[in-house]
Amino acid sequence: MRLTAGHDPAPEDSNGAVLSDADLAVLAAPAESYAAYASAVRAEYGHLSDEEFTTGRIAVLEHLLALPALYRTPAARAWTEPARANMGAELVLLRRRAAPS
Repeated sequence: MRLTAGHDPAPEDSNGAVLSDADLAVLAAPAESYAAYASAVRAEYGHLSDEEFTTGRIAVLEHLLALPALYRTPAARAWTEPARANMGAELVLLRRRAAPS
């Protein structure tokens, strides 16, 4: 399993912690940059229907938000609050999209 698939390095894996934090750094970007990232993710999965993408993206975001620690290195821990805010805002939009009309 690739480390960046689950973003949950072992406590003693300092290299894995740095890699995971670097991979997740975009989550803490300013809101407009995060929105561009989210749009790029959608484009990357353009082969999926809106329903499939929305369901999958919700699952990914919920997994990340459920991690005991999103960022593992001391330097990156300050990114936690903005990252959670960005992901939370995206989840609100995705859940609205997924809600039955």
